Amino acid sequence: MTPLFFGTNARRLFGAYSPASGRVPGARSIVLCHPWGQEYLRAHRSMRQLANLLSAAGNHVLRFDYFGTGDSAGETQDADLADWEQDIETAMQELMDTTGATKVSLVGLRIGGALAARVAARKPRLVDSLVLWDPVVGGEEHLAELSDTEAQQPRGGRNNLARPAEHGGGHEVLGFPLTQRLAQSIRSIDLTALAPSLPARTFVVTSHAVPSHAGFREALARHPAGAIPFERIESLYAWLQYQDLGAGAIPTAVLDRIARFYS
Repeated sequence: MTPLFFGTNARRLFGAYSPASGRVPGARSIVLCHPWGQEYLRAHRSMRQLANLLSAAGNHVLRFDYFGTGDSAGETQDADLADWEQDIETAMQELMDTTGATKVSLVGLRIGGALAARVAARKPRLVDSLVLWDPVVGGEEHLAELSDTEAQQPRGGRNNLARPAEHGGGHEVLGFPLTQRLAQSIRSIDLTALAPSLPARTFVVTSHAVPSHAGFREALARHPAGAIPFERIESLYAWLQYQDLGAGAIPTAVLDRIARFYS
């Protein structure tokens, strides 16, 4: 694994590149798209393990932090989903420049799944396949989930702290700023409406059932190129705190299934 910075001076992004095991000619190039907030922290081990599995299966893999998150430059209060979609496109170009590929694959978890789907629909000539792992299907539904998750946490500290307008407004969810701008962009997520525009080689895997899945599954079944598989695998959630570890579980069965999709 090679850590690197890429992008522009004004929008410096941090990533980690894992080359294909054995340097296989024509190996697939895959960009991993992280969740946001506490979900990013808790799923970090799983995303790293997924990168290792995909690399061992003969794929080039780049995982990275969006602007204003992780080790990338910037502040979350200055970003929204459209900005992070541009970051995905920057990561795609970085990986293509590194590997010589002309197309990439995207794998996204939670918010990262919604971002990856929107980029794939907008850039069909550059994205040849897509994996959505428990993607956020509906924006309002996800905001309600965030609110429920926050409400279940012990009070104290900075949970649900209102933010001043000069810092983006909104409030904090488990220590991460959900600004008015970011919340509004999350509300725009509607993967069911986007389903017909997803790549023909798309795979959806879920371990977390939500009401929006019914309509999304139906829309995927009517895809113009043929039904897109929607698979349920019972497992612990990578993005929710597991016991007292302060991190999510590593759902081995889900990771292995995604790796098999790209084997």
